[in-house]
Amino acid sequence: MFLSFSYESKKFHYCKDQSSEDTIEHPRRIISLDFMRGLAIIGVLISHNLILDVWYGKQAFQIVPIWVIGLLFPLLLVFTWAGSFVLISGITMSYSAYKRFEKGVSAQKIVFPIVINSIALLLLDPIRTLIFSRPHLFRGGMTYSLLSTPIITGEWASPGIERLFLIGALPMIGLSGLMAAILICTMFGKNREAQFNGNMRFLMVSGVVFLLLSIPLSYALEPLIERMLNSAEPRYIAAYLLRIFGSAQLSFFPMGCYVFFGVAYGLLLASGKDKQFIDTRLKFYANIFFVATAISIPLTFLLLKEPLNFIANIDIYSPTIIFFSMGCITHIFKALVRYIEYGEPGKRARFARRTLWIRRFGIVTLTLYIIEGVPGMFFSEFFHHHFGGKALWTVANTEQNAFMGNFPAIVLFVGFLFAFWMLVTWLWEKIGFIGSFEWLMVKVQGRFRKERSTRLDLRKNLYDVSRKSPNP
Repeated sequence: MFLSFSYESKKFHYCKDQSSEDTIEHPRRIISLDFMRGLAIIGVLISHNLILDVWYGKQAFQIVPIWVIGLLFPLLLVFTWAGSFVLISGITMSYSAYKRFEKGVSAQKIVFPIVINSIALLLLDPIRTLIFSRPHLFRGGMTYSLLSTPIITGEWASPGIERLFLIGALPMIGLSGLMAAILICTMFGKNREAQFNGNMRFLMVSGVVFLLLSIPLSYALEPLIERMLNSAEPRYIAAYLLRIFGSAQLSFFPMGCYVFFGVAYGLLLASGKDKQFIDTRLKFYANIFFVATAISIPLTFLLLKEPLNFIANIDIYSPTIIFFSMGCITHIFKALVRYIEYGEPGKRARFARRTLWIRRFGIVTLTLYIIEGVPGMFFSEFFHHHFGGKALWTVANTEQNAFMGNFPAIVLFVGFLFAFWMLVTWLWEKIGFIGSFEWLMVKVQGRFRKERSTRLDLRKNLYDVSRKSPNP
């Protein structure tokens, strides 16, 4: 899975007393974050098509030959990078908030759009699970969304309330946005420059503590939720709310830890420090995360009876996976900031042109995440019928069919769907992404704020990325 759903422009600070090679020359969009956001949603689309449309989710590891899993291992690592959406959101919100504080904007005006955006994400996830998402195995039975039923069975039927338990990334991102609003209000006051180092330490340490405390909390919620569902009168809503907080793959605990790191990185970029300072600090954090990964592995073997299952578990991400994920993402972000944002203007312009098609995906990450299951199911049914002789989702635990082991056919399927999304985003951009959930949220937010959102200003966000931006 975010998905980062930012709500306004992000601009670097201009410092006249620094050398030009260590300073971004004028306010402009941080295209590194746009690139990472687009790359993240492309990873979601491809991994979902492979894991969920070609194979049977977890059953992929029982069906797919070991050599294929080896080839796909880099992609499987990306599949565990769901927290990158929260990280990117934290960076953009923190950076923009810091700059607006510098301009004298009140905390209320700064966090209000964040709160509205976060609440909208919480409300949109049930829409995704009830209407758009794939079939889901729940308590021994297959459940269907509103649109998956006609695609797979040829009939229409209302989805059941159990569909809510297919928890996606949106509640986690929404709750993380509310946490970011709290952090911004409490840390970005008048003394933010003097308290920079203290704030950075607090955010990084708090992220690690949040992660470590989340693991036992999340596992403790699991039996409680089961009791709620197994009672004579199942308490679905209460169980659903608890699952948003813990016990699911993308629950707020532990995935919310990424927002602390994101707010810290945004604060680092907004602080006006020179290129070398930012580069050194990000490298330090990345290496610390890798050290934490190395330490967590032997500790897990010493403390747990089934360490391999815990380390590799993606039902509730382990600290090992999250530390490794943060180390990789931080090194990538460091390189992009160093060579693109602080690099030569010509190099930055070339990067912007060459990554336009990736950044285009980043404009509508929310929409793509919500609706991607529908074309995935539709085309997977066709490919499974044509190459495998039967449908994918007919029954749970269906035996392997020929398509699942047909490597050229799988490449054709994934390539076809990727080309489909390339065409959709290219054509959609020509009408300003009208009808997308981003477009809808801009309309809704416009009723609650005086300032016009620049989220869908495609000239500035996609093309004129080196030009000065108006105040957010």
